[in-house]
Amino acid sequence: MKQRAKSLGKISELQSKLHDLAVWRLAAIDQRRASLETAQREMIDAVDRDAISQGALAAAATRRLRAIDKQIAAAKAEYETQTRRVLDQGARAKLAERLADGADALHRAQQERKDLGDLIERSLNVKPSSSA
Repeated sequence: MKQRAKSLGKISELQSKLHDLAVWRLAAIDQRRASLETAQREMIDAVDRDAISQGALAAAATRRLRAIDKQIAAAKAEYETQTRRVLDQGARAKLAERLADGADALHRAQQERKDLGDLIERSLNVKPSSSA
């Protein structure tokens, strides 16, 4: 039982670290999305400010804005997917933690019963001292 509790403890730690990694990835995706949105705003501001009227510059700006839009859409989709992964990984981590806690509690209870049995057995084997 001790070995099972130890193994479940290791699994719980691993699941917790995997959850932390998934959260980190989610934050990285969100940061990338935010930087793309900033780049998009800056490009729109540059187009508005310079009032690009020449065909080649306007076409290049339009292509760049479309590319940024596609990247933002991909980042949003990836963010949603990663959010689901984070929730799933969190559930797995919590389940592993509960299993480890349960196994540890069971091991402690068995050890306490064994110790109590040993104590009772020793107390029954003690010879009474004569006071006369």
